[in-house]
Amino acid sequence: MDVRKGDRVLVNVAPFIGSVMRSNESIPCEVIEVNGLQVHVRAEPPYRDVSLWVLSSWIEGRPQQKHELLASL
Repeated sequence: MDVRKGDRVLVNVAPFIGSVMRSNESIPCEVIEVNGLQVHVRAEPPYRDVSLWVLSSWIEGRPQQKHELLASL
């Protein structure tokens, strides 16, 4: 997925909790910086103010995409 600084994305919860296994949950985040396959993200409220570098493979989409998918069910 092509992401840029300032984008809002959904990041799998696994890197936030130190898990190597993908979770069914994701956290809305703001992209702070992009460096190749690594993306620096910051969790958005109501989650704690946490920022970390994650591999782009942990990004699951954009917030509106998930809402559109759920609405289509």
